[in-house]
This record gives sequence, structure tokens and C-alpha cells, in this order.
Amino acid sequence: MPTHKSFEYCSLHYLNQWLTYDMDYCLTLAKGDESEKLAILKNAGSFYRVARNLPTEHEEEEGVVRYKPVLDIIDCLERSQFEKNPVEEILKIAEKISSKYGGRNVLSLTTKFLWIKIKQPILIYDSQARIALGTKNGDLDAYYAKWRKEFESNKEEIVDVCSKLPDMNKYAINQEIGTKEVIKNISDELWFHERVFDIFLWSKGQNG
Repeated sequence: MPTHKSFEYCSLHYLNQWLTYDMDYCLTLAKGDESEKLAILKNAGSFYRVARNLPTEHEEEEGVVRYKPVLDIIDCLERSQFEKNPVEEILKIAEKISSKYGGRNVLSLTTKFLWIKIKQPILIYDSQARIALGTKNGDLDAYYAKWRKEFESNKEEIVDVCSKLPDMNKYAINQEIGTKEVIKNISDELWFHERVFDIFLWSKGQNG
């Protein structure tokens, strides 16, 4: 019978993912220079397995470096733009990115890069999470609604599990950075709780 990971497992999994990957992605996209940001988008595209959605020939035709069209679109974005109607704004950004890459489907890629750039109120749209939630492919409105509903149903347990992470710092993949204080600061954040739920959904969707 298919099984999915516990919230305890997912919380530690995301803590280590944050310390290993997402922390660097977010900090660099916020404060790095252009070359550093382009390198981070390349790394994130590979880690999140969305690079294939951006064929290199379109960049080569324009004579620009890898991910430059994406960076030009997202670099100036602010969180406030997404607070009123995040789905509408995400779809607009996805369309802009898609137009630079031959009309490819870049919805998942867009949400992942936007999350790195902005975090809340962006939710990452992922095929495995969509399967777990049972929404139609490409229906971001339905995905958001179902994701939010299921998260609220599990939020109390997720918050409780995350509150115990500082005492598990010896299991952190990078204990030099992942001190108890640092872990407490991030694991108290709502965006961290949401990413733990993402890991839970991805596991559930992967297992059918």
C-alpha cells in the first residue's frame, strides 16, 4: 500500500534542503550581482528539475547567456505585487517567461523561481503535489485553493513538529550554520511551515 512521509520526516528533510540549497538560492537572488544571480538560477533550475523547460536555442538565438531572459523578468519583482491576487500575477509572469522560450509550459518553473525570489505568498506548483491534491493539470486557481485548505487542516501539527527542530540540530546537515538559534528562527516562519507541507505533498504524490 502506498505510504507518505510523516511531518516529522518532512520537517527535517526541508531543514536540510534549506541549509544545503534554498538558503543560498534566496540570499543570492536577493543580494548577489547579475553573474551570481544567473549562476543561482542555473543551479536552482537543475535542482528543481525545471531546466529542460527552457530550451537553450532561444537564448542562443537572442545572443544572451543562460537564464538572462528569466532574470530580466523576475529581478525587479516585489512581494507587494503578489499580495492581492497571487495566481493572476504568477500567470502573467509565466506568460512572459514562456514568450521568451517558444511558448513552453513554464508554470512550475515560474513558481519555483518566484518562491526563491519572494517566498510568501507564492506557492510552488509541482506535478507531484498536484497529484496529491487531486487538481487538474494547469489549474492554478484550484491548486491554490486546495493547497491552502489542506495546509490549514494540517497547520497545527506542522507548527508543533517544526517547534521541535531546534532540539534536533545534531541531525542538521550543516551544524556550523544550522545552530539551534538559526534553526529556531527559520522554523518559526510560516514560509518554512509551508515548505514542509510541500515536501509532504511531493512524497504523497510520488507514492500515488
